[in-house]
Amino acid sequence: MELRAADLLKEWKTGKFRPVYYLLGEEAAAKTDALKALKDAFQADDFNLFEFSGDPNAEAPAAVSEALTLPVFAERRLVIVRAPKLPAEARAAYAEYLKSPSPTTTLVLLGEDRRPDRKDPLAAAAAQAGAVALFSPLSEGEAVERLLAEAKKAGKTLAPAAADAVVAEAGTDWGILAGELEKLVLFVGTEAEIGPEAALQCLGYRRTADPWAFERLIQARGLTACLLQLSGLFAGGKPDEVVFRALAQIRGAYLKQLKAKRLLKAGVPPREVETRLRIFYDRDFFARAQRVTEARLRRDLRRCLEVETDLKSKSWLSPKLELERLVVELCSPTRPASA
Repeated sequence: MELRAADLLKEWKTGKFRPVYYLLGEEAAAKTDALKALKDAFQADDFNLFEFSGDPNAEAPAAVSEALTLPVFAERRLVIVRAPKLPAEARAAYAEYLKSPSPTTTLVLLGEDRRPDRKDPLAAAAAQAGAVALFSPLSEGEAVERLLAEAKKAGKTLAPAAADAVVAEAGTDWGILAGELEKLVLFVGTEAEIGPEAALQCLGYRRTADPWAFERLIQARGLTACLLQLSGLFAGGKPDEVVFRALAQIRGAYLKQLKAKRLLKAGVPPREVETRLRIFYDRDFFARAQRVTEARLRRDLRRCLEVETDLKSKSWLSPKLELERLVVELCSPTRPASA
């Protein structure tokens, strides 16, 4: 069975625990929060909680052995396996165990695969014996809504425009956004409201700076302007942080253009499109979107994901160089394609 993160939390709050949970997806912060919620609900003591995070192949037999062991003075035991990339041998070991899992153990497998592979025997076995949950990155709208909700929990009122500025600058990874929100709460001190000005100052902008500048430039595909903007970003930040933040902005910029084109084609009025896609202070947005085809946008979004995947999996690559190469490619004209 495939479940959403919210469904998992509902189950655990009622005291229901399946034999296995296979947590996948790139949203590491959300998985960490889910695992903490499971531990809080499970309340396993030191005799009945085991965590493995070493070599996946070497630890798989030990993890399976612990899963097959009866709980000590308790009803259930919790076994957690953290392995970003489970090799075939380990997958086979866990899949074999899940053919007849212990009814008194909850096994949690955490991976970073973007989605379950249809040919993966472990994913199929986990779905059959328990549940597979996918933790996908937040959309821009979801990220904004969560920022607003979490700010309220912290006793602050976060202005929507301020939330938009934070997401535009920091991307949608909740681990990063949570840190930015914490900084904002500390930044305003006893003030009850967090406005756009406070957000821009906390993000490191001057009062006249524009957090949407790079988004507009990459949509306009002006190579010189984009490279100059990147040069300024690299001068003021750590290369790895700048690269992944810029990649998030590029994806967000092109997704907005793609969604806008489809909404307009469906007959949605431009004003409503602006509201739905949270387009602010950008008179030329529709003109820029009109100049690029849907096919080109889809291709460029794939390239962004390919570059991000390469940077996360190939440590020898230069983040700055790969980003600059990508920007050159994105800003280079290609043969017209039909939308």
